[in-house]
Amino acid sequence: MVVAIDGPVGSGKSSVAKKLALALGWHHLDTGAMYRMVTLEVLASAGGVADREYGAQVAKRLSFDWGPEGHLLLDGKPLPSAIRDERVSRHVFAIADNRDVRAALVPVQRALGLRHPTVAEGRDMATVVFPDAPFKFYLHADARIRATRRAEQLERQGKAEPVEEILRNLEERDTRDRAREWGALTHAPDAVEVDTTSMSLDEVVASLAGTIRAVQASHG
Repeated sequence: MVVAIDGPVGSGKSSVAKKLALALGWHHLDTGAMYRMVTLEVLASAGGVADREYGAQVAKRLSFDWGPEGHLLLDGKPLPSAIRDERVSRHVFAIADNRDVRAALVPVQRALGLRHPTVAEGRDMATVVFPDAPFKFYLHADARIRATRRAEQLERQGKAEPVEEILRNLEERDTRDRAREWGALTHAPDAVEVDTTSMSLDEVVASLAGTIRAVQASHG
């Protein structure tokens, strides 16, 4: 039982996935965190993110599993906060675009999703990782709204950044994500499209949860 949520950066999918998983009592699979963890490990070693073979070796040796509260663990411990550092953010694209890294992590993601009811978020959840998921959603929002949300998030963290700069970086990221050779951001034909531009987090979660529960009720 998997809910697959895809969408561009800043569309709210991470926050929505976390809160939806909590509302449903399901596990939350943050696949982006897995690629960030590989990136962090590569950056901490002598290897470089451009070394495709080394990146794959790192991905294969990392051991991800579910924690008791339905969150990812690495070697039995919570993933370090350092995966969200700016240095990791600057280099994660190279790791996520590494075919061999994806070949190592996708089977792990599928195995995790099959063990418990799961809300999975990423760029290719509904198209590559869980193509047979019973619930698929594609979240998107106006680019400037996404940039404004990110600016507000950074401000709360004490890391103020101009909206225009965030918008430029976001649009560049959108272009890269859609042009990826592997795991590109695409809208699965059978995914329910949700425009979050004018919706609050709670409204998006309520909408998705309502759709899921309606389908479950119709199937008994």
